[in-house]
Amino acid sequence: MPALVDRAKRRVAELRQRLPVLDHALLTQEHYGATKSGRYAGAVTYFGFLSVFPVLAIAFFAVGWIAQVFPDAQDTLVRAINEMIPGLIGDGDNQIQVSQIESSAATVGVLGLLGLLYAGLGWLSALRDALTTVFELPGREQPNFVVGKVRDLVALVFIGVVLMIAVGFTGIVSGFSRDLLGWAGLSTELGWLVEVVTIALGLLANAVLFMSMFRLLAAPGLPWRAMWSGALLGAVAFEILKQISGLLISATQGQPAFQVFGLALILLVWINYFSQVILYSASWAWTHPRARAQRVVEPAEPVQGPPSPAVEESSGQSHPKSRKGAFVAGAALGVAATAAAVAKGRSDDA
Repeated sequence: MPALVDRAKRRVAELRQRLPVLDHALLTQEHYGATKSGRYAGAVTYFGFLSVFPVLAIAFFAVGWIAQVFPDAQDTLVRAINEMIPGLIGDGDNQIQVSQIESSAATVGVLGLLGLLYAGLGWLSALRDALTTVFELPGREQPNFVVGKVRDLVALVFIGVVLMIAVGFTGIVSGFSRDLLGWAGLSTELGWLVEVVTIALGLLANAVLFMSMFRLLAAPGLPWRAMWSGALLGAVAFEILKQISGLLISATQGQPAFQVFGLALILLVWINYFSQVILYSASWAWTHPRARAQRVVEPAEPVQGPPSPAVEESSGQSHPKSRKGAFVAGAALGVAATAAAVAKGRSDDA
């Protein structure tokens, strides 16, 4: 059995040398586990779950005003949200109903803003701690409370806007695909072309989202190629997560836990997956070959202390006082030797 394990290890080592992508993936998993990123993903999930409902409340509160000018704004928002998490908004028993939000729009907007300030800033702080750990950054001096919260609020608004663009872009363009083809003078048979362009632009928006989180919350100082590599990996994984959300809901609807927790269970699972995608993409950027090459440890310079007496003597340099002391000691020894010789001569004469 040990021989089989050793052969397997050697085989994996050979594959890692021949396939840099495999080596990179294994290094990413090792770093993800070493930094205990799974635990940090749990903390991010907690505040992320608390942020969902305030964000929805504010979104529908704002869309309620926008719909007075653009009547289709609400339908577009619902389509974008359901594109990310299918079945979240609707008229079913375990769905959030738009009519309930509209009936108390003013109150929901105020409470949503207060809830977003608490949960959103908590989510931002938890995500910053997680990314700081993954990127192995030293502790930084934090600004005072007011400046820190204002900075976090600005970052939260920016990331929120990018997140809404990344989430809603695919749904919005898909909903207007026929109109876009008509404006471009193309046949409806080329709808697949719009889908391809939509997915490509959606991936670009996702990559900008992940890069924004890396730069605003951690600023690890990695090479740009390594950062964009992690952001693109996160963008692809996020797009896949959005596409399989329907399968996730179908798989959980038949579970007994779904009958008790319903929508909350789906949100918790989805947000946890999204949090892990963020931290995995950060680990991928951290273990990128260029990032590893940048972290080459240089030998530290030796610490120089005060020169020892032995060094002074070996250098041939002596202090003037030491030379004077040696002369006096030699003269004293000479006088003592002369006195002893004289005394001995007198004793012999006697």
